[in-house]
Amino acid sequence: MIQVCTSSTDNEFATTGDVMMILFQATTTAMVATTGEINYLGTLVRRASVWAETRLGYPLGLQIYSESLPASGGRHLIVSRTPIMAVLRLFDSTATCEATELTSTEFVVDDAAAGLISRDRGFAWTNYDTVTGGDLALGLTGYRLPGMATRPWLVEYLAGYVPIGGVTTSSDNWSTAGPNGSTTTGTTLPEDIRQAVALKAAEFQANPMGIVSRRVGDLAVEYASAGMGGSRADQMLEPYRRLG
Repeated sequence: MIQVCTSSTDNEFATTGDVMMILFQATTTAMVATTGEINYLGTLVRRASVWAETRLGYPLGLQIYSESLPASGGRHLIVSRTPIMAVLRLFDSTATCEATELTSTEFVVDDAAAGLISRDRGFAWTNYDTVTGGDLALGLTGYRLPGMATRPWLVEYLAGYVPIGGVTTSSDNWSTAGPNGSTTTGTTLPEDIRQAVALKAAEFQANPMGIVSRRVGDLAVEYASAGMGGSRADQMLEPYRRLG
């Protein structure tokens, strides 16, 4: 189970200037007729940002999460939101009144992009015991049913990309805890994602009805987004999609 403790404060993953550079090869407002049109481009950026998160299947903004996780007796836990910026707290039980909190020296963020947390002592596997009705520790007698692993490990962590405007040290989503540049205040949003969002916003501006093909008499035109590979914006997001 996962819940958001502190939501992202900025969910726009491109700027109107990025879109104007694509449409007009300039970021100055002189290239745009009215303030209303600039506001419209801002709306398209927000739509394109939602499109990016929907296509990727996970939030991009920097947020604090609390997640309960199962373990298999190995050295690793895998959280579902990435990239990890910091692990704030890690408990060996979801009942925090009885749980033991691990110190920051007992674990490490092994792969922030993959959401991998490692511990030399490992993370004990528990599973529902069909005989006693409680947790069955690895190595004891009894049997386990597939898919009955419990989620005893509770992780509170900061994950996602620092927005384009950056964050300040007073932000709710800024922390000095943990490794992997968690004190970064400047943006960490990949340029590919930013460019993909700007391109998609430009697509929305050029083709607001989302038409994928046109036919006039014998002439038929199919737009790039209708093809197997999708548009350029779709293609730029592909390396960031998570499988499974």
